[in-house]
Amino acid sequence: MKKNTELEAKKNTELSERLPEGRGFEEPTDGEDLIIPRAKLLQALSPEVQDDGMLQGLIINSLTKENLPEAFIPIFKFTNWIRFNAAKKTDPGFDPAFEPKEIIWRSTDPTDQRVIDESGFGPNGELPLATKFLNFLSYFPDMEMPMPIILSFSKSSFRAGKELLSLTKYAGGDMFSRQYKLSAIQKENELGKFFVLKVAMDGNADEAGYKIAEGLFKDFSPKKADIVVHDETGDKDAEE
Repeated sequence: MKKNTELEAKKNTELSERLPEGRGFEEPTDGEDLIIPRAKLLQALSPEVQDDGMLQGLIINSLTKENLPEAFIPIFKFTNWIRFNAAKKTDPGFDPAFEPKEIIWRSTDPTDQRVIDESGFGPNGELPLATKFLNFLSYFPDMEMPMPIILSFSKSSFRAGKELLSLTKYAGGDMFSRQYKLSAIQKENELGKFFVLKVAMDGNADEAGYKIAEGLFKDFSPKKADIVVHDETGDKDAEE
């Protein structure tokens, strides 16, 4: 059921300013001082499941912990690579100079020698030491607290990211001219059950959503190389 158009327009007008302009915000806010949350897919080992009793398979805002609605508008794509330290000293690639699961390095440059050396499979099929992330700055129109969200695809969900990129590319026009649906489906392998992301087309973005996404594009696209995704993790709570 569609929201009341006038109420939606009011909310979108407020969001289109993107940053609060009320009292207390007199000092300019740098983008690097803002946390951009990510869409976090909860797995069995996620702290929200282990400690807070939330359900596996939920997709939440990593900052507010609210459940994310299905509908979203992708705004632009950026790719990055992260080398997480192994979880145990006996695991391949463990670096004693870093804590277990700590980020050793990150890069957005595909020509970075670390990316070249550590993002591919080994000669005997060894898993890459670095994880590749396909990220989309996105807007979820029905979110209770409107804000940009980073939708990241890696590991077993990487295919869904490629599907989203393909759908947006083949559709033509601005990436944010169309809306999509985000969901999670359960998979199983020798390690057990886990969830992966799934995307599907959901028609054109409405005028208000398009304008908001366009504003966020203007704000963040020039700085995409500097965006750091909130709550990045190399643990299994991200994706199997």
